[in-house]
Amino acid sequence: MRAGCGSSSRRERLFFALWPGRDVRARLAAQAAESAGRPVAADGYHMTLAFVGAVEADVRCVLEAGAAGVSEEAFVCVLDEMAWLGAGDIAALAPSHPPPPLLRLAERLQRVVAVATGQVPAHRYRPHVTLARLGARDPRWSPPPAEPVRWAVADYVLCRSRREPPGIYDVLARWPLS
Repeated sequence: MRAGCGSSSRRERLFFALWPGRDVRARLAAQAAESAGRPVAADGYHMTLAFVGAVEADVRCVLEAGAAGVSEEAFVCVLDEMAWLGAGDIAALAPSHPPPPLLRLAERLQRVVAVATGQVPAHRYRPHVTLARLGARDPRWSPPPAEPVRWAVADYVLCRSRREPPGIYDVLARWPLS
């Protein structure tokens, strides 16, 4: 059992994600500077693999145990196209060709979430890193990055969203890829 697992009855808002290192964060921040809108904080950049939602600590334990059984090979993800998500109010950087290990990892972790919570993803998985939140007057177009962001992915994490301030995340657990 990991620290904090089962130690509280407070609900936590959780998700599985890829968590970039400093170098990738710096390249993502440079791309965000080229985008319209209000940039998200660089230390919050991540690529969600499976959204969990608000759950009790005992569900977190089940999620961590399930994630420990997920294995996948390390891979490189090339973020090379801009995407507008949600109602068009999110500017994101995405891979034009998601690597198969990324898609398999997301699918396996979504199964872990389904077993732990009974939730099935409501939307088709679309890998991306949110760069900015757009206002009504911000343009919904940006050139592709001059230099694609190459991200060597070696692990994945379980994160908690903090309520205050929004957009701040805590990494709770980490698992290596093979």
